[in-house]
Amino acid sequence: MITAVIIDDEPNAIELLQGYIKKLSFVECIHSFRNPIEALVFLKEYDVDLIFLDINMPQLSGISFIKTLENPPKIILTTAYSEYAVESYEYQVTDYLRSSL
Repeated sequence: MITAVIIDDEPNAIELLQGYIKKLSFVECIHSFRNPIEALVFLKEYDVDLIFLDINMPQLSGISFIKTLENPPKIILTTAYSEYAVESYEYQVTDYLRSSL
């Protein structure tokens, strides 16, 4: 089972991702966060296999978030802004999902 968390400041985006994840028998979303700082605290205590991470958030950008992780799990960046796609691959992300929310 792949354990995952969602980090996104938009409740609708979290709800949409949770809906898709529930359809996958091999992925379990164990927590979601609207505040990336709270997610950092959680990830210091709990290991996860995958993070669905928004790039454009007010408290801490997704790119800055990645830079704080010592041993990052697989990361799928989620955003409505396609201009971040090229930069995101500099951080060895697993994938990039562009949303139209």
